[in-house]
Formats: sequence, C-alpha cells, structure tokens
Amino acid sequence: MNYPKFIGETLEFDPLQKPPKLQYAVQHQQATSCGQNVKNSDYCQCCGLSIKKLPIHLNINIINLAFLGQGVPLFFNLMQLIILLHLILFFIFTLPNVSHNYLSNNCIAPSNYAYKYWKQNGCNQNCPLQHIDYQDFKNLFQNCETICQHYSDVCIQSQTSKISFVNKQLDDENKLIQSSLILASVIIVKILMVLIREKQHKIEYAIDKELLSPSDFTAIMNNLPKNDYNEKELKIALEQYCKEFDPRNNYEVVKINIAYDIAQYVDKGRQKIQLEKQLEKSSYNNREKLLKQIKEISKQQQKIEEEIENGSYQKTTQIAFITFQTKKQLQNLLEQTKLSYWERLMIVLKSIIKKKDGRGFYLKHHYIEISRAPEPDDVFWENCGTDEYNHLKRRILSWFVILFLLGISLCTLYGLNVFQNQFFLTSENNQFLMKTISSLSKSLIITIVDGLIYYFITKLANQERHVTKTHQDTSMAEKLSYVQFINSCLLVIIINVIGTYYQYSKQDKHLFNLAVQQQGGIADDILYVSGTNALLVPLSAYFNIFYLIKKLKQMRIEKNTDLNQIEANKLFEGPQVSFYDQYAYLCKTTWLTLFFAPIIPISILFGLIGLILYYWIQKYLLLRRNCKPPFQSSHLDREMLSLLDLSPLLLSTMQFLIDYSFHSTQLCQTINVASLVISGLELIIPTYRIHRILYKDIYEEEEQVRYEDIYMKLPTDYDRTNPLTQQAAMQELVKNKIKPNTAPLLLGLSSNLNSSKLKKNQALQDIIFKGVCNPKKIRIKILKQKLQMIVKMRQIRNIKHPIILDKSIQSNQIVFDKFELNQSSELNSPTYLKTPDYNFSSIVNIQPQLQSHQHQSEILDINSTASYNKSAYLDTPKYYFSSKNNSMFKHIQKCNQFQI
Repeated sequence: MNYPKFIGETLEFDPLQKPPKLQYAVQHQQATSCGQNVKNSDYCQCCGLSIKKLPIHLNINIINLAFLGQGVPLFFNLMQLIILLHLILFFIFTLPNVSHNYLSNNCIAPSNYAYKYWKQNGCNQNCPLQHIDYQDFKNLFQNCETICQHYSDVCIQSQTSKISFVNKQLDDENKLIQSSLILASVIIVKILMVLIREKQHKIEYAIDKELLSPSDFTAIMNNLPKNDYNEKELKIALEQYCKEFDPRNNYEVVKINIAYDIAQYVDKGRQKIQLEKQLEKSSYNNREKLLKQIKEISKQQQKIEEEIENGSYQKTTQIAFITFQTKKQLQNLLEQTKLSYWERLMIVLKSIIKKKDGRGFYLKHHYIEISRAPEPDDVFWENCGTDEYNHLKRRILSWFVILFLLGISLCTLYGLNVFQNQFFLTSENNQFLMKTISSLSKSLIITIVDGLIYYFITKLANQERHVTKTHQDTSMAEKLSYVQFINSCLLVIIINVIGTYYQYSKQDKHLFNLAVQQQGGIADDILYVSGTNALLVPLSAYFNIFYLIKKLKQMRIEKNTDLNQIEANKLFEGPQVSFYDQYAYLCKTTWLTLFFAPIIPISILFGLIGLILYYWIQKYLLLRRNCKPPFQSSHLDREMLSLLDLSPLLLSTMQFLIDYSFHSTQLCQTINVASLVISGLELIIPTYRIHRILYKDIYEEEEQVRYEDIYMKLPTDYDRTNPLTQQAAMQELVKNKIKPNTAPLLLGLSSNLNSSKLKKNQALQDIIFKGVCNPKKIRIKILKQKLQMIVKMRQIRNIKHPIILDKSIQSNQIVFDKFELNQSSELNSPTYLKTPDYNFSSIVNIQPQLQSHQHQSEILDINSTASYNKSAYLDTPKYYFSSKNNSMFKHIQKCNQFQI
C-alpha cells in the first residue's frame, strides 16, 4: 500500500536504533519547541508534531501566548503587574525614605573621638567624656553603664547604614513620615491587588471565552465520607444546599463522577507481576510457593473485577467530581464555599466541638471542601484512595526533610555570625572587608539552601500522593514560597537576635535594635540577601549547569552507542517549564522586598531589578530554549494571588516591630497599628471577595453555554478518564455521537454496547503495568500500537466512495472503538503514569488530498489549533474550540446523506 510520505517515514522509524541519527533528534527538538506551526510542514517521525515553526518574537503580546495554555499568559501578565506595583512603591516609598535616611546623621562616625578613645582605653573608667562627640552616644543611651555596654555595637556610618532606617533612629519627624508612607503604601497595595485580580480575570475570561473544557462546569469535592455515600445522596444534598444559599436560581447537577478506591487492585496486580518475574528466575523448590501466591492474588483480583463489571463495587473515596449545567451555576457555588483564613479557622474550631458552620456544605456530618476541578487529565485516580494516615505520614516526612535543611542553614549562618562578632571584638583592622565577606557568605549559603529546598520539595512531592497534578504544583509553589521566605528572611533575623541575646542581658530592652544596627547585623545582611536574590537567582536560571551538561552530551550523540533513538530524541528536548518554581520566586521576592523595606527601603529597587531580569530571562527561555510546556490551568495563578495578597501584612508588621524597638513616638505606633489593622483585614475579608463585590456582573454571559449541548464535543471528560467508568463512558459517547446521523451503524453497534459483560478494564491494566514495567518497553509498545492505529484510521478517512464507506464502517467500528479507548487510557491518563511524551493525533488528523481546498484549510486550522492546546506531558488536545466541528463525523454524515 502506498502511504503518504510522512506515514511511510514514520513506519520505517526505528525507536531502538543504535547509534541514533542526529537528524531525527534535531527534528524532534524543533517539533517540541515553542513556535507557530507552518503550513505544509514536515512532521517528526516519533511524535507527529510539526517540525517547521516560526520563532515567536520576545515582544509578543501576552494574550497571544494563549496557545500554550491559560497559565502562560496569566503568569507573564502577573509578572508585569507585580513589576508595576514595585515601580509605584519605589516612587512612593523608596525615594522619600532613602533621601531622609541619607540626610539624617544618627549613626556614629568611625572618626568619632569618644568611640576611638574607648576602643583604645576602655569605657568604664572613661565615661563620661568631656568632648562634643560624647553627645552622640548620650543621644542613643541614657547613662554611662548602658553606653559602655553597647558602644561597640551601635550603628557605625557606612554606605549601607546611611540608606537604612537606623541612620534616622532619633529623628521622630522622619520616622513619622515613614510610618505615614507605610500606611499609604498598604492602602495602595490593597487597591492594586484588587486591580491586578481584575486584570488577571480579564485575561482568563478572554481565553476561557474561546475555549471550553470540562473543568469549566465541574467542581471537585474533598473530605466526603469514605465508603458511606452514593451519587444519589450526594446530588440531593448538594442541590438542597444550593437552594438554601441561592433560592432564586435553579441548580442542575448533570453528572457526578466518584473516584473509586483502586489502590488495592493496583497493588495486587503489581505484586502479582513481581512474583511472576521471580517465578521465571526461581529454583524448583521455590516455584510451588510462588505459584500458590500468584493463584491467591489472581482470585482476589478476579473478585474485584467481577464487582467492577456487575456494578457492585462500592469502595468510594473522599473525592468526587460534580458537573453543573452551566458555568454560572458552578461559579456561584465556588464563591459561596471559598473561605477566608478566619472562616477556615472557625470551621476547624467548630468541627472540634461537633458544630456545623452556616457557610459550609456538609454531608453526613462531614465538612466538604469544594473547589474548581482541574482538567480530567490532571487527576491521579490511583492516589484518590490513599488514606489519611498515609497522606499524613508522607507529608510529615517531607516537612522533616525541609526542617532538617532549615536547621543546617540556621546552624551554618549562626556559626558565621559568631565568627564575625568575635572578629569585630578582637580586631580593628579590615572590619569593612570582613563585614562584606561575612554578609555575602550568608547570602550565598541562603541561596544554596534555597536550591536544596527546591530539589527536595520537587522530589518528595510525588511521594505525597496528591489527588491532581494541579494540586501538586500548587502545593509545591506554596511550600517553596513559605520555606524559602523563612530561609531568606526569618533565619537572618533569628541568628542576629540570638547572637545579641547571648551577648547581652536577656532583659535588655535594646536587644532587637542592636541586632539591626550592629556591624554585620540585620541591616547589613538583608542588603546582601536582597541583592543576591535579585541577581544570582535569575542569572542561575539562564546559566543552568544541567542545561550546559545536556548540550555537551548532545555534541557526542552520534558517537554514543549506548543511546537508542528515543533516548536521543529525549536528550534533545529543551528543559521542562516549571511554573510552580517561577511563581514561588515571584511570591518570595515580593514578600522579601516588602518585609525588608522598612529597614532598607532600597530593597524595593532590588526587587524591581530582580523581577524585570527574571521576567525577560524566563520569557527568553520559554520561547528559545525550553520545550513546549504542559498545559497549565488558571488554578495555580489564583492560589498564588491569594499568597501575594498577604504582602501588605508583612510590610506593616516589620514597620510596627522596628518602631516599637526603636522607641518611636506614640503617634508613629498608632499609625502602625492602623496599617496592621488594614492589612490584617485580608484574613477576614480577602481581596478576592472585595474584587467580586466591585466587579460582580461584568462578565456574566449574555447566552449561557449548557453542558448538555457541548459535552459530546469535548475531547475528554472525568468519566472518560476514571479507570472504573472509562469503558462505559467511551462506549456511551460513541453511541450518542453516531445516533443522530447513522442509524445503520447504530444497529451494528448496539449488540456490543449493550452486552451484559464489558471487556476487561484496560485502563486499570495500564495503571498496573505502568507502575512496574520498564518505561522504555512501554514507550516502544505504545509507539508501535499508535503507528498501526495511524494506518487504520487513515484507511477510514481516505475512503473515496460513500457507498464503500457504508459497508466498511461497521467492519472498522471495532478499530474506531479501540482508538477512542486508547485515546482515553493512554493519552488521557494521569501525568505520573504517562510514558512517552508523544502524540500521533497530528498525523491521524491530516486529511486526504481529495477534499476540497476550502474544507482542507478548515481541517488544517483545527489541527494547528488543537496542537497548541496540549494536556500535561502528553501533547493531547485539551480543549474543544466551539467554532469547529468534529471532522470524522462530518464525513459520516455527508456519506449517509448521499446514500439516502
């Protein structure tokens, strides 16, 4: 048979070829890069993606990056808005305060006579001094006893101290101005965060308006009573709850998909495979024992399979997916159940005393957590059945490793601080150089520990058994933000306070301000930490050591006889995009900048420089170096915005702390309390709720899209990816798709669809085998299956005569059914179970040459658009574009009309 050129080349493609061909690896690198597809391009032999791509300009409008998924334009737009926020704060807060700090003169000059005299001759016997310079110390401390105890640890004039708060510690007027500017900054940041949410919502709405996905209509419920509910009970309880909080609207729950506990079945299957491998290598004496174990496991599996097949399997988990008729119904429910930090605390306290909260949704006395569902391909169905004890155990392990790393960081930083203080006490030479080296060393240690924290958090994330990939990314981003902030900010303060605590009396009221102003203290350290975070982290992302090693390996690819072609193609792929890491840097930098701003106002400038540098480096890496990122929904963006909303609280907290420690006036402290109250309102009245009040009805659609009208056009859904409901859902989908148009075909399929016993659950088998088998073998196996499927699907699509089509459709329907099932079980399986990152949909969807030019261009438009919107790690089409139709069924419809 004469296949098209690219089909023939693909069939000849040898994934095990050694040594690999450089040409194929380079083509795969081009195919998986970010760029605009070119018409009539060649296709990669292994993944079916277009090779020729037009490079995207770095100045591209952010919204035009939507073809990479919602998350990409949302992230870069948020970066722009946070940069703008820093720029506004720079003019409002940094410039006035740096000027006031520099012009004040409250730090002791190194040439001060009293300071130099006491250093040489001691203080206790020479205080007070009859010299004008003695007055500088008299302004700082009340008596000679306190002066002699602390004179060596006061603020000494330097370029760092001149621009810090300590240089105006006695200037009540300038301190009052700073407190007032802090209050103004808190109000401005609160307003800007509402506007930022609005801007983000506009972009999300603009993208979401063009795209439809199952998550637009679906909520995920967590903490349901395990093994103690069914679909009917859940639907009645939820609809009743919706009526209570919104009696004016009718809420239609059209579909409930429960995540069943398949962990036991999967574990048994994997255990059986391991025993079968042992059986092959075992001696004669041990074979009988192994055979007995295998037989016992098979019986247990068979019992579970029978329960699944006859519909009596009732091991429900705490997770379920609820699909509503319209997006508006879902949005109203999410707004009702999204709680502030204070409301969450109240629910926890009420649950302890067995009392229900009026705002929450309860089922059988269980408080149910409700949030927008991620995409179906993001769900880890096997993890849904993991019990709370295992979840807790794994998370305790993760936090133990994190605390261990923080402990190492704390000990190392404290050791450096002790060494630095001892040097200052025993030597008067090179103190500035020693202070610089010490503070720079601390900032480098903090950066290294931040890198180790990132490595271990990402490694341990898979062990925590998150229910979805989206929740896993969100969890990693939040952990990185919290832990790196603690490492970069709080540990710096703690080591300096502890050093001062043990050096002086524990009741010393000057404890904190001495820790701030002493040489090599908090003020010096945070300046270097801010600078290192602004410069070193973005530059390390560009000069990535692992990428450089990868490039060296690529140069020797043709000489490497150990690599096969698939491994070579994988080697040539660009680095993966980690949005959770990028969001974590954005959040940590904003927190660090605002937290340090009251002491070192110029930290806002460092944050501004760092974010600008990071923005352009990440944009360059995405469009020039990295491979096309997995689909990222807007969920991570919304969660990280909630963390950024806490930034004003950090700003006002530090201002309150330093004004209290440096004994500012009562008016200053009153203003600081007002700043704390306004920023602390975030815990009770979150910014997202203020945004919802102000922009309530702007985005209501004139004509509501209903789920029942578009569900057949969605390429995936929750029941089609759930291993226990997948087969029935796929068959029902095929039945509903062909029912309006092809009656003869429906009759031919009815016996298969209505059979009493379903085929063996292939999705469950996939999960079992992908957990224990060699990924290379699975990759090659799926490659071969898909190559065969391409040819079969092309045979269906390339039929020239309608009458022949009618005769051949029924004979090929099994192939079509198998193709649909493979789409679900292989392409739409959870991320951690997926094997090859390859997609053949581009090849399958290429239309025959006999079609009209107009129709062909329409199909190409579908394919090019679909290839842009990919699901996680497997470039499968994620969205249905409402303006397009399913081309396969168009052909069937036209052919049947012709027959009639």
